[in-house]
Amino acid sequence: VFNYPLITFVLWLLQFGKDSARATYGVLPAANIPPPYALASISAVQFDYYGQRFATAALDGTICTWQVEVGGRSNVHPTESSLCFNSHASDVAYVDASGSVLTAAGCNSNGANVVILDMLAPPATCQTSIVCHEGGARSLSVFDNNIGCGSISPLIVTGGKSGDVALHDFRFVSTGKSKHHKTSAGGSSRGMIWHIPKAHLGSVTSLSTIPDTTLFLTGSKDGDVKLWDAKNSQLVFHWPKLHERHTFFQPTSRGFGGVVRAAVTDIHVLTNGFVSCGGDGSVKLVQIKNEFATVHQD
Repeated sequence: VFNYPLITFVLWLLQFGKDSARATYGVLPAANIPPPYALASISAVQFDYYGQRFATAALDGTICTWQVEVGGRSNVHPTESSLCFNSHASDVAYVDASGSVLTAAGCNSNGANVVILDMLAPPATCQTSIVCHEGGARSLSVFDNNIGCGSISPLIVTGGKSGDVALHDFRFVSTGKSKHHKTSAGGSSRGMIWHIPKAHLGSVTSLSTIPDTTLFLTGSKDGDVKLWDAKNSQLVFHWPKLHERHTFFQPTSRGFGGVVRAAVTDIHVLTNGFVSCGGDGSVKLVQIKNEFATVHQD
């Protein structure tokens, strides 16, 4: 389920013929996989600030952008497409209101598991990457331009397969300047402000920043949801075992499936709390009374 900006509208992707239904939008470009040329599954969808287009991340490593044109026929192919990962792409988000700059999380064999790309730039200069999150980056989210840690540029928070969380300064990542920030693990990475090696006991499957604050939520395969303050990289609140961890087989177009373990699968921030979705089939509403504003005022 994906939020549509500015107005109250939700896009549901369901599958017909089962207990749910899937509405397909357009056609994916040729998948980067061998015959029988099954199309890759979409792992993430994100609308831009104005709701005029949206971006998708696919399990073949492709990032695409699409024009929103309800009822039209020109939306059967993406407006732009880029192969960013040689393994898979897990998440995607718009960096600013321009609608052309994206950041994506996934897995590359060279360890560059977070990519920033400008869909309007020439192919030779449209991408830059961050080497982080051993084993792959699983999720990410972008803070408002005017929020965060004394930086005037957007901040990107990312979650890894091993349960680690990191915060990156877009200005230093995109320009390639040599400003380094120490991590809690003792190393350093270009543009990295801080790094928490064991934020969760399982993969960080969902990340959501809270508008107009320095706070963000993380959800994990361990079933926990946590509230963090990016300003000082501290844990603010912890909801343990909000969703039970389930193991199941995931069908594919080739007729067989892989083993999937899921607990917290998605988090969406509301004005008075958040909604979380789980692999246990439940959707939970967590209401918070003024806690976001209270913590932000510090």
